[in-house]
Amino acid sequence: MQVYKVKIKKFFDEKAFLFSVFLLMSMYTFSFSNISDIGISKPFYLVMRLLSYGLVMIKFILDFFDKKYSLKELVIIICIGIYFLVISYNSRTINYLIYFIYVVVGKNVKYTKIIKTAFFAIFISSLIIFLSFALGVINETITIQPARRERHSIGFVYASYVATYSFYAILYYIYFRNKKIKNFELLILLVISSVIYYLSDTRSAFAFSLLAIFITFIVNHINYFKEYKNIYKYILYFCSCFFPLSILFLSLNFDSNNSILVLINKILSGRLSLTQYALKEYHVKLFGQFIKFNAAPLPGERYDVVDSAYMLYLLILGSVFFVLMIAFFIYMGHLISKKKDIYLFYIFIIVLAHSAFDPQLLQMSHSAFMYVLSYKNELISYER
Repeated sequence: MQVYKVKIKKFFDEKAFLFSVFLLMSMYTFSFSNISDIGISKPFYLVMRLLSYGLVMIKFILDFFDKKYSLKELVIIICIGIYFLVISYNSRTINYLIYFIYVVVGKNVKYTKIIKTAFFAIFISSLIIFLSFALGVINETITIQPARRERHSIGFVYASYVATYSFYAILYYIYFRNKKIKNFELLILLVISSVIYYLSDTRSAFAFSLLAIFITFIVNHINYFKEYKNIYKYILYFCSCFFPLSILFLSLNFDSNNSILVLINKILSGRLSLTQYALKEYHVKLFGQFIKFNAAPLPGERYDVVDSAYMLYLLILGSVFFVLMIAFFIYMGHLISKKKDIYLFYIFIIVLAHSAFDPQLLQMSHSAFMYVLSYKNELISYER
């Protein structure tokens, strides 16, 4: 009997949590694809979600009774949890509360293993989606926009979805492979990214993917860039503030009579004007609000959507969350610098930059880089 208890405890120490992350991220990837049109998909998603939640809650209970949380940690968790309950109630979404719970429960799980799990969740589920499309089981969405070529979704609901998932998968792969990654692997990533760009015509994801691949090549081949410099800490602090505040400044000050701002708005596919409209229409609340955006307007209706992660969180989660989010990025930058983690240094900046234009930054469906407690514990082990 004691042997089984040890095995169960060992399973819930790490493997159960990684499996729960795999289940939830796979479920989300499937839900963003046309597999959702298959009748059996919704009950299947529900089972995956509940199983993931169940495993996480069991791990939390076992860790609690195993005294893996100090009294101070529990007080902080409860206080932050109450705050997340408030903004979840106001915004009518529990997704960010759930992400917080996963970050807390995953604190004793190795950060690198979480990143690797996130990669395989996206890779395997995307492969199933691509095969389902190739075999004619599901359809694709073809979008035709003015002055752009046809955009193919390759089995996903929208073309941008497949590009965004490939972008995060590339970052995950680069991070857990780090200095061991070979040139031919980078070449394969480049080919995959290029093919997806050719089919989906999603520019931001492709540009940032290319940047990540290029920087990885430079870091792995030029000794000077392998060494973590002291200035990198301040670059992380700067970027943590610059990207959220700059997109806010540009959106607030957008003027259709200013040729420079009009050009920037055009480059950003109208994001500045759309965000400015949302800020004026809904205003910013301290603790968030529910906003029903209109991404598929009927004739005569206004297209109403905010793509920037920072502006989206400011509007729906509130100004308090916006400030705390920036503080969190600065703290994450502090941990990265303490560990002298050159790969997460530039990957984290790329994610922050990309999030000025796209909303996936704090979505469990895409982003696994925010498991700060796991990273902190990995840093403690590293320092030992």
